[in-house]
Amino acid sequence: MVERIRDLIKRFPEDEETIRQLIKSDSNFDSLCQEYKDIGDELRRLQRKRDPGSVTEAEGLRMRRQAVEEELLARIEGYRPS
Repeated sequence: MVERIRDLIKRFPEDEETIRQLIKSDSNFDSLCQEYKDIGDELRRLQRKRDPGSVTEAEGLRMRRQAVEEELLARIEGYRPS
């Protein structure tokens, strides 16, 4: 689980506790965290590759990651502990 949320906590350290609570209690949030991690992993792979042809692919991934990040942040900000 920690691996799945590492990038998200790095991006939003002030929300670490909320992220940890949500990943335990919300399967949709957990899935979004996995997608966010997978996109980040693929972007890092493309950066290491340094292939000029992968620029378009990387841009698409960055746009998708931003959309997932916005969804995650909306859930984090809307979280109300029980």
